[in-house]
Amino acid sequence: MPDPTVDIHPDVLAVDLQEIANYIAMDNEAAADRVLAEIEATYATLALDPMMGTERHPMRRSLKGIRMFVVTEYPNYLIYYRPLRDNTGVRILYVMHAARDAATLAKKHRRQ
Repeated sequence: MPDPTVDIHPDVLAVDLQEIANYIAMDNEAAADRVLAEIEATYATLALDPMMGTERHPMRRSLKGIRMFVVTEYPNYLIYYRPLRDNTGVRILYVMHAARDAATLAKKHRRQ
């Protein structure tokens, strides 16, 4: 059986993680590195069991089929993803602070 796939939307790397890192690094660069490392480790966990996250807002078309998982060590950060066909991995769509409105962000950016 091949290794599970982790496919990351380019804006996750260029926008989401940069914003998180920059915000945390204003106070503590080492903490920013720890948070990012834990977020990235969570991708691999999700790829092994793509259905472990909670399906979010199935009535909202902008989030239909997208699942959410809390970064265990840093529960203020959420990963929104879509399981790949046949549960062979995940496509990471958004990583954000829990205080942000995922539905509004998904409607505005429409990452797939």
